[in-house]
Amino acid sequence: MNSFLTLFDMIGVLAHRRYQMAERNFASLGLSHSEARLLSILNQEGGQATQDTLSAQMFIDRSNAGRALKRLEAVGYIVRVRGQTDRRSNRVELTDSGRAILADVAKLRKKIAQHFFGDVPEADVARIVALLKPALTEEEFRMRGKAPGTNRA
Repeated sequence: MNSFLTLFDMIGVLAHRRYQMAERNFASLGLSHSEARLLSILNQEGGQATQDTLSAQMFIDRSNAGRALKRLEAVGYIVRVRGQTDRRSNRVELTDSGRAILADVAKLRKKIAQHFFGDVPEADVARIVALLKPALTEEEFRMRGKAPGTNRA
């Protein structure tokens, strides 16, 4: 089989495994994978962002983001503030409770990543990142919470 197709299929399997692992682990915090990601992205945005910005950074449609945000709002991790000039626009803000759970989300995210890659040496992971980086646009790479050339996870 063509190496590109093999890699393409492997990435699909890994993405599915990552999602399942994250769903199981974040459930221990009472969160879904999407909810944990939204909180993390919102934190990276300085604690507030529009719903459109958050959904774009998660690469999901606005309605899917809206459902996760509704749940986060119900448990008190965020508040949504209707736009004053554009009533269709919501600004999402982290609450103190949302900031507090982020420490647990960050710890669990690190644990998930370490378990996910198991015995793969960190130097090999760094080489894989460098090899795959050209497959992403600068914007896609930035939207994943990491600027090109940095070591931030």
